[in-house]
Amino acid sequence: MPATGATISDLMLARPREPGPCAEKRCPGRPPVLDGGERRELILNAACQVLDDHGYHSASMDKLAQMSGMSKKTIYQMFASKEDLFRTLIRERLFDIKHLTVRCPAGVAPEAELVHILLTIATRVLAPDRMCLVRAIVGEIRDSAEIRRIMQSIELSGNCNQIEEWLLRQQAAGTWPIDDVEDLAIGLFNMTVGKLILGELFHARDLMAWDEIEANIRRWVRIFLTGLAATEPGRF
Repeated sequence: MPATGATISDLMLARPREPGPCAEKRCPGRPPVLDGGERRELILNAACQVLDDHGYHSASMDKLAQMSGMSKKTIYQMFASKEDLFRTLIRERLFDIKHLTVRCPAGVAPEAELVHILLTIATRVLAPDRMCLVRAIVGEIRDSAEIRRIMQSIELSGNCNQIEEWLLRQQAAGTWPIDDVEDLAIGLFNMTVGKLILGELFHARDLMAWDEIEANIRRWVRIFLTGLAATEPGRF
């Protein structure tokens, strides 16, 4: 198997676990003292769960307070409104993938670098907590104008992603005939990671093992680059 600069286990970027109670902050009979970052994460975790359980319209601040163990006053100190809270949740736990930093070892071939990028993205987007959020949003987006507004505002805030950056680098180097970077990036994502998301989202098939995902991504990258090499610039 060609080297990507990292094994599949190196690419497993699981979300950091919630910090456990710190011994020096806990006193017998008293709850742990949480700092601002810990409280914020508990609120966002609760928002994700409440959205999944009740939907956006029924996701009241009372339910969020109960689920997070925080007071409504604390929630409003951190988030100006319910919409602001859910915008933050979606931006940080769904759209953060657009700005994911992928580091490859120096000197790897362009094809191996692209496989590395796609594997890293797949690892992130297929995480159970992220897929739970995606399912909840899909269930709400048709009927909730606020969720649609949140999604549109985040989408319009920028389209930077690692696949487009890779294509831009190859375009500048003249490695392959590349003209429409955005369209090619979308196509490549859909043929590799996108189909995995759809299968997981609708439970259409069992999620493949990671070695199968890696082999599948390598296969489609080779097909994509072979087709790209045979394409004349400006022709589709």
